[in-house]
Amino acid sequence: MKVELIVPCYNESAVLQMFYDEAVKVVDSIEGYDFGFIFINDGSKDKTLPILEEIASQDNTVKVISFSRNFGHQAAVTAGLK
Repeated sequence: MKVELIVPCYNESAVLQMFYDEAVKVVDSIEGYDFGFIFINDGSKDKTLPILEEIASQDNTVKVISFSRNFGHQAAVTAGLK
């Protein structure tokens, strides 16, 4: 079964790589599911987008959607559903 985790991000550069690394450990330990990540960059002004792009370039289960400005986490979560 395919499960995609939608992760809204706003100025998360300080913790983003650590979050991803720990989340991968958890989902890799769960059998019977095919996990993926949809990271939504919600108009971050720090290095969040380049970090997400780097993660996505190394992991084909990661998708990145980037907003031009901050729309709030509700918009970010619903963007991942499309």
